[in-house]
This record gives sequence, structure tokens and C-alpha cells, in this order.
Amino acid sequence: MNKLLVALSVSVLSPVLFAKPTIVTSIKPVSMVVAAIAGDRANIEQIVSSTASPHDFALRPSDLRKINQADTVVWVGESLERFLEKPLENAGKEKSSIEWLALKGMTLQEFDKGHEEEHHEEHVGHDEHADHDDHADHEEHHDGDMDHDEHASHEEGHHHEGVNPHVWLSPNNAKVLAEAVTKRLVALDSANASYYQQNLVTFEKGLAKKDAEIKASLASVKNVPYIVFHDGYGYFEQHYGLDHVGEVTVSPERKPGAKKVAELRDMINDHKVQCVFSEPQFSPAIVKTLLEGTKVKSVPLDPLGTDIVMNRGAYLAFLTEISGQFMSCLR
Repeated sequence: MNKLLVALSVSVLSPVLFAKPTIVTSIKPVSMVVAAIAGDRANIEQIVSSTASPHDFALRPSDLRKINQADTVVWVGESLERFLEKPLENAGKEKSSIEWLALKGMTLQEFDKGHEEEHHEEHVGHDEHADHDDHADHEEHHDGDMDHDEHASHEEGHHHEGVNPHVWLSPNNAKVLAEAVTKRLVALDSANASYYQQNLVTFEKGLAKKDAEIKASLASVKNVPYIVFHDGYGYFEQHYGLDHVGEVTVSPERKPGAKKVAELRDMINDHKVQCVFSEPQFSPAIVKTLLEGTKVKSVPLDPLGTDIVMNRGAYLAFLTEISGQFMSCLR
């Protein structure tokens, strides 16, 4: 009889004892890094679909429920995902979340003054960007003294105006997030601590190997001039020695005007541009218009890894894909 009671007790408690941590992520690149560490021991629920852009995303009631029920929310930061800032605060999840931009050890880039001034001009009258006029005054972020887990001054981790938020395009920054996610999962699920820690070791080894391969490959096209759809690839370009000569738009949800199109046509001729990249999250019509009558190539450059299969190797597959997209258009 006692054995039966014990068995019944275990069967009742086991769903609680063995419940997987639930990690809510903002965008697919965040999910990729989290998946590398979480493997099959945690549930990952992504808010922004892989075909949508975080630049103009609006939360649904189901998204708010995900946030409320999450063990941890992992996001890039309010300069990219402003739609998350208030809901995290309302759900009491702000301090327990992992904000990628605020992590110790991050290497962040500032957009140049011209970029910020143009960005502000294109967004006058838009509430969500109304405070962008002071971007140019934002100093280089991070002195490296703040530990994310302490976050005693967590609010200082916000207000990244002027900072390029596309941090997932840097392998070094991906490593920083992977380490933070490992630490959090170990705290949430100590029974699987060794599993998460081994996944981190595997991820870092794979990342180092993939990074070396991509550097060797892209070295052959580092001097080829090109134009990107929007100025969000700086981390990747700096890391691998590439440098675009211009961008179609500084704000991907806004179409460039006639003046900008004329400037781009001149830029294509003056710099002998060989490629203009589009993005699958936005209509390629403006790029097609821009290239009418030219022999300049155009290839979709996907900064979100839309077609990448989500598994532990997703981030490495993403790096392979985006480097391949650069190579296919520049060589």
C-alpha cells in the first residue's frame, strides 16, 4: 500500500518536477542562440514571426500571455523591440529578462550622425520614433562594469538610441548571449546544468570553426563595392572586413524618396557597385526600380534567417547562409 501511495505521489508531482523551463524570445536570431544552449530541455516560444520585421511589430494578446507565463524573456533591447519594453514592465519581467544589448562584454556600434539625422527626418510625426532626434548625442555604450544579472541599475541597460541593434550579426556578441543564457538555464533547471554547460562548449567550438571558415571565404570579396537594403549589417561587415558604400534606406519600414533614389543611382555609377541587396521581409520593388537599365546584380540578404530550421545548429547555419548570400552577389 505504501508503495502504491509513493507511486501515486510521484505521478502527481512529476509534471511539476520535470516541467521544462519556458524561454520566450523576441526574434528568430535570439531563438537560434537560445536553442543552441537549451536543446530539448527547454521550451522556446518566439514572439515575432520569422517573416515579420521587429521594426514595426505590434503585440497580440497571445504574445502578452507568453510574456506573463515565461520563466525568462530574451530580447535584443528597446532600440529594436520597443513594443516589448512596457509589457515586460507590466508583467514584472523586466529585471528577470535577458536584454542582449545590456549584457556585460558586448561590443556595440554607434550609427553615425548622418544616419541618425536622416532616420529622424524620415520619422517626424511618428510617435514610436519621436525621441530619435537626440540619437547623435548618445555616447559609445558600455564601460563593461555592469553585470547583467545584478542589473541594480537595469534601466541603464535601456536607452540605446543611436546604437546599431543588429547585434546577432556578430559571432562575438552571439557568444556573449550564449553564456548569459547558459547561466540563466542552469539557475532555472539545475538538474540539467551539465547538459546546458556542455551545449555552451559545443556551441563555442562550432562558432570558432565556422567563423574561421567564413573569414577565409569572404576575404576574396572584401574590396567589392555593394549597397545594402538598410544600414543594419555593420557588425557582420566589420567582423569580416566588408564595407558597403550605401544603403537603400536607413529605416526599412519607409520607402526612400525620389531624391534618395537619384543619389543611389549616382552612387552605383560612381563606385561601380556590383550588387544591391534586398531583404525578404520587405518588398523588393524599390530595388528593382533602382536597378532598371543596369547590369548590377541583386540578391536577397536575410538578416533574420527566415528559412533556417530551428535546432541547436541554427545559428551556425544562419552564419553560413548570410555569408553565402554575400558571396553569391559579390564574386
